[in-house]
Amino acid sequence: MQKPASIDLGPYQLLERIGEGGSGQVYRAKGPAGPVAIKLLGPASDMDDAARARFRREITALGQIAHPNLVTMFDHGIDGELGPYLVLPLLAGTNLRALCGGGRALCPEAALLLAQPIVHATAALHAAGYVHRDLKPENVIAGPDGAITVIDLGLAWRDGMTRHTDTGTAVGSVGYMAPEQIEGRAVDARADVFALGILVYEWIAGKRPFARARPAEEAAAMLLGTHPRLTAADRRADDDLAELVERCLAVDPSHRPSAADLAAAIDAMIDWTDSPSTERAAVVADPTGYQARIAHFRIRRVERLAREALAAGKPFVALAQCDRGLAYAPDHAQLLALVAEAEAATAQQRPPAAAHLPPRPKSPSEQVTAPLRRRESQAPPVSDAPAAHADTELHRAIDSDSSRSPAETGSDPISRPGVIRSSTTPVGVAAPSEPTRKPRSKWPYLVGAGLALWFGAITVYLVVPERTPKPSREMQVTTNSGMNEGDRQLMGDFIHVFDKALSTAPSNTGSPPPPRGSTPTTASGWLELAATQPPTEAIASIRQALALSPTWLDAQVALCAALAAAKDPGALGACDTAIRRKPDDAGLLVARGSARLQAGDPKAALVDLDKAVALDPEPKWRRLRARARSAAGDTAGAQKDLDNACQLGDAAACNEKP
Repeated sequence: MQKPASIDLGPYQLLERIGEGGSGQVYRAKGPAGPVAIKLLGPASDMDDAARARFRREITALGQIAHPNLVTMFDHGIDGELGPYLVLPLLAGTNLRALCGGGRALCPEAALLLAQPIVHATAALHAAGYVHRDLKPENVIAGPDGAITVIDLGLAWRDGMTRHTDTGTAVGSVGYMAPEQIEGRAVDARADVFALGILVYEWIAGKRPFARARPAEEAAAMLLGTHPRLTAADRRADDDLAELVERCLAVDPSHRPSAADLAAAIDAMIDWTDSPSTERAAVVADPTGYQARIAHFRIRRVERLAREALAAGKPFVALAQCDRGLAYAPDHAQLLALVAEAEAATAQQRPPAAAHLPPRPKSPSEQVTAPLRRRESQAPPVSDAPAAHADTELHRAIDSDSSRSPAETGSDPISRPGVIRSSTTPVGVAAPSEPTRKPRSKWPYLVGAGLALWFGAITVYLVVPERTPKPSREMQVTTNSGMNEGDRQLMGDFIHVFDKALSTAPSNTGSPPPPRGSTPTTASGWLELAATQPPTEAIASIRQALALSPTWLDAQVALCAALAAAKDPGALGACDTAIRRKPDDAGLLVARGSARLQAGDPKAALVDLDKAVALDPEPKWRRLRARARSAAGDTAGAQKDLDNACQLGDAAACNEKP
């Protein structure tokens, strides 16, 4: 058979197509100096004379960026028919999708070694004023010697450069696009940082943080920031790395680090070798097998840190270190011996189980309990509630994911939420890294730790999914002496909604749950333990979680709410800390408003509640604000809030008086 004729493109001959992406087609070509790769960016008909001139000017500047991990641009031009094109080296090797894809999970050290040159190349691109816009495993080539090259600059642009796309059009690859990129908004260098966070997470966990069955669902999860924390997805990841990835994946671009800062942080984390390039070649040769090469280093380190923690009287920190080491070598004898030693040491530090506490006489009001059974037919699931915002396909899709099986999500099943409560203030703790959902009109609030607070009785609920199911499917509603019938109805509403929402939420961990009754070894474990404890013990467990992961937002939210529930003077400080990181979080504002009202400052409470009502149209917040206004002496304002809440569908508000 006669070979098809090649296509001439200036001094080059296009021989065969070898790739295709969102920004064009790539051909193997023959040039004056030998084989090259040529990328066609689009037909000439898409460009007017001004665009052609701008392309030549800007692409020339882009070609002058020199970085060892950024693809070199040999030449460029604009063909009268085929349009603009780039002439690039024909690289030997394989892309990182082929090398690391298929659900394979790398150890964190291997992931950092692969990410390091990519981040540095991206930082160089940003320093010159360009944004890549399409960072993904397919656009990174690993050479046989371990050399890493970022390719596909067809989408790269900078301020003033022709973007070849219409405003409002999402350009990039779903799964690696930042939220602002998905929505077609203005994109800057921080969108590339989001994609870098996806890459690191994917290589360690074996799947993308927002992965779903369908692209629309994944995009919706990215818009909402719904994903498990890296430490929950893989025990080998430490809290410093997890926190760095969390910052990269922030929905708000202003909360993400720069690529230069990310590069410096990764450089500092690669502390087990003086020759990253040599180690990187070992990773490219055997990505998943690199763990065996690094295990001895990691185990020696965690063993030393665990012994130091035990000597300092910190057995829980020692357990956390051992747990990480055992993720590399599950049968390591020295680590198992250290676990036994640390477990023995925790016996004197572990908070006593509630079952061992001596009972005290109950007051008449404490004997009033009402079991709240699940009635699936009485209330729609959260995903069926009318949306308070534009009900787009993307925002609906995220809720549909909750019906998928554990096999589809790659997570273990999650059981019915449990509730921590006391005779005066019921309290519980939300699941670590619980998926964040945007407020719905039938749903008061759910983010990290779910909060349900109301004034008068000043009750706070934090709900946690338990790792093992309880024999009973009932939940008890315990009242206190300050609670009226409206409060009971509100409590029931909150428990039922939380029960429905969290029982259908995907699990947050890819690892088997620890045995029931064992001492937690991670921050996530401590936060889950609080679900089995009364408030004072729950606070102690939350603080253990924060001792292991001081910047974990979920634990900070939980501490804020638990302290408010216990009427602890430290509630205001804890809530201030959480709100500094999430200033526009309606649930946290309501929690701090509760603490302020408890402290006898209704005017300060109203500042928080006014903002919460502005952020979230949930009518129950208006009923809460009515009580704060009544305490501040504003009876007319309180009545107006009650009337509005009643009109918006809050039946309890219709019968309440200020």
